[in-house]
Amino acid sequence: MKRKVKRIDPSISKPPRKVKLVGQNDDGFGTSVPPSLSSIEIYFDQKGVLEIAVIFFDEYESRQWKSETGQLVKNWKVCAAEWIYNYRQEMKRRFRQSPFYSESYLTNGY
Repeated sequence: MKRKVKRIDPSISKPPRKVKLVGQNDDGFGTSVPPSLSSIEIYFDQKGVLEIAVIFFDEYESRQWKSETGQLVKNWKVCAAEWIYNYRQEMKRRFRQSPFYSESYLTNGY
């Protein structure tokens, strides 16, 4: 059995969409942009990299909470997660290039 398509009547108006104001409240979910420094510090502390929270905050404040492409940041936690991932990868790379990495590798007898 075929379904019939509903016709849209242009005379019937839809209720207006609720628009959430950006930065309306700092609920800590990531969608309130710009977030407070304390929210960012809590998030970075939970991830174990509290030392780069202020650097992240200052960087995005200077960019006016825009991405590299110029788009407004909609969820700061996505940017923070990427920032943390890149930071950890850089720390791994630096450790591999350090003289301590090769010495510990040779002394363990592998």
